[in-house]
Amino acid sequence: MTKWLVPLLLGLGLTSCVGEPTAPVGAPYLAVVVLVDAPDEVTTRGPYRFRVRELSGTIRRDTTFFATPRDTVILSVEPATYVVEIDEVPAACGVRQGGIQYIEVPPRTNTSLARFLLTCRNALTLTVLSDGNQVDSGYVFTVTRPGVPARTGVLASSDTILLDNVTPGTYDVALRHVAENCTVLNSGGDAVQVTIPPAGGATHHFRVTCSEPARRPRIAEFRSTYDRGAVGIMLRVADPDRDVERFAWDITDCSRRSVLPDGWRRRGGFAGWENVTNRDTAIVISGFDIPLSDAQLVGRCQAVYVGDERGNISEILEVPLVPRTAAKAPGVVRFNATYVGTASLRVDLEVFDPDDDFVGAFLAYNLRDGVVILPPDGAPDRVILQPAGIIGSTFPDLPFNIGFGQWSDYLTVTVYLVDRAGNVTRIEDPNLFQ
Repeated sequence: MTKWLVPLLLGLGLTSCVGEPTAPVGAPYLAVVVLVDAPDEVTTRGPYRFRVRELSGTIRRDTTFFATPRDTVILSVEPATYVVEIDEVPAACGVRQGGIQYIEVPPRTNTSLARFLLTCRNALTLTVLSDGNQVDSGYVFTVTRPGVPARTGVLASSDTILLDNVTPGTYDVALRHVAENCTVLNSGGDAVQVTIPPAGGATHHFRVTCSEPARRPRIAEFRSTYDRGAVGIMLRVADPDRDVERFAWDITDCSRRSVLPDGWRRRGGFAGWENVTNRDTAIVISGFDIPLSDAQLVGRCQAVYVGDERGNISEILEVPLVPRTAAKAPGVVRFNATYVGTASLRVDLEVFDPDDDFVGAFLAYNLRDGVVILPPDGAPDRVILQPAGIIGSTFPDLPFNIGFGQWSDYLTVTVYLVDRAGNVTRIEDPNLFQ
């Protein structure tokens, strides 16, 4: 950041230096100083309009002038109290402590000072952060809008650029020349829309992850459906190193723009689970609760990618999000979650499937808010012991006192059943005592 400290001095009869021990001819003086706090790239703020008037009105002093941060001016005045005002400040700048100051100028003094502190924001900030393997060295950005000259430039692999003198409005912002082994992960991908308000301060962050081409995991099959606020997921993933570790999933407008309040949902910690690690084709079963109604999901898409333990990720797959086919969805013969004393929690589950293509289940234990790691947020906490889900329907008991609360903290157990077509059935047991 650059700070400009600029005396704006309207000079009348100045014959000696202001800093002399005795008052120079024409004293006292009133200096108006502007301290501008703005990014280095912001170099054209102002001019500002100033008005200096004597407060009581007995002295006929009412002066208006314009000055920029490059001006130097001094005003010779009579001893009195003055009102100093700054006006026509750009919308992108704010005046700390207000735009009006009252300054007393005593007799037989040198210079009194009215200081205005301005903080200015640039119009648009673009940031790119790249990580992973064989990271791209740089990118080209474009900022375009019909009828407005395009802005282009270069961003390094992890870089920030501040753009000014961009008129308010909605712009198409794109990141170009992204290497084939790199993927833009942020909402909207490499082409987004950004609205710059009159006060400036718009920002957009591009997030890029790069991979070793020969080691990237590949999504061989992705099936998913929704039903009354629940989504079920079935992933089959081929990975050269057989070390799939995580995946990320999102609901989009079918142009990579997220429609979920918090964007990507990430789930990881797959290392060591038998349906994933050391398998030529990993199988991941998962489920999510989402804050959108079925009506809000009509015409939406979903995006997904997977990552391995070395930081390589697959390409992002975006496909339509469809409702489940109820007649083909898996069902429950028996489901009961119960305490085994105060030592553990047991889930007994037996599943049937109309077309005999049931794959597996995903289980979540729901606890009182604020029990697990994160601070209270008004929603129950969740403990997930099998983050990649399981093949089949047999779960091990959950032992208590392992860092996830005590037996009395547990409220309900939720299970998502998923078949080969991605049809989901969500079931929940709210009574763990029987």
